[in-house]
Amino acid sequence: MGHLKKNSEIKASAREYLLGNYVRVISVQFLFLFFSWGISTVWSTIPGTGVGMMILTGALTFFSYVLIQVLLFGLSRMYLKLCCRMNYGMSDLFGGLRDNRVVLSALLLATLQFIFTFPADVLALMSIDSNDTNLATLSLLVRLGGMLVYYIIWLPFSQLYYVLLDLPDKGVIDCIRMSFWLMKGQKLKLVGIQLSFIPLICLSILTIGLGMIWVTPYMNASYACFHLNLTEAKSSG
Repeated sequence: MGHLKKNSEIKASAREYLLGNYVRVISVQFLFLFFSWGISTVWSTIPGTGVGMMILTGALTFFSYVLIQVLLFGLSRMYLKLCCRMNYGMSDLFGGLRDNRVVLSALLLATLQFIFTFPADVLALMSIDSNDTNLATLSLLVRLGGMLVYYIIWLPFSQLYYVLLDLPDKGVIDCIRMSFWLMKGQKLKLVGIQLSFIPLICLSILTIGLGMIWVTPYMNASYACFHLNLTEAKSSG
C-alpha cells in the first residue's frame, strides 16, 4: 500500500482547497440544506394518525431518503471536483438525477437507512396517538440504536458516490465492491477524521450553529481528500 496521510494532513489539504472558495461552496451547501429540509419535513405537515397515516408516512419518508441520497451524491461530486481543482457549481448538486447508477445506489442506501430508522418513526406516531411517554422514550432509544447500526453498515459504502464519479463506465455492483475494497482496514481512520470535528461542532453550538457554515464545508472537503488519498495509496500498493 502507498502512503496514507495522517488525518491532520488530510484536513490541512482540505483547508488549502477551500481557501478562496468558501463563498461558492457555502452557497451550494445552503442549497443542499434547503432542499433536504424541505424534502424531509413536508410529510410531517400532513394531519392524521392510525395505520393509514403510518403507511403514508413510511412511503413519503422512504421517498425523501432517496431524494436526499441523490443530493448527497451531488454534494460529494462538488467537493471531489473542488479537491481536484476542477470547475464546480450548483448544477453539480442535481447531477445524480441523470445517472441511473446514482439512483440505484441512492435506492440501496435509502433502503438500509429506512430499515433502521423508520421503526422509531412508527413508535413516535404511536406515542403521539396514545399520549404514552414510555413509547416516546422507547422511540428515542430505538432511533439512536438504529442510527448506530446504520452507521456501522454504511461505513463500507462510504466511498460509493466518489467511486461512481471515478469509474463512470462501471456498474453499481462493481462500484460497491471498489468502495468495500477501499474501506477494508480503513474504517476506523474515517471514524477518526469524523470524530476530530467534534470540538469544532461543539464550538459552533456556542454560536447558535452559525459556526457550522464554515465547519460543514471543512468536514466535507476533508472526506473528499480522504477518498483521494485512499484511492492513490491503495492503487499504488
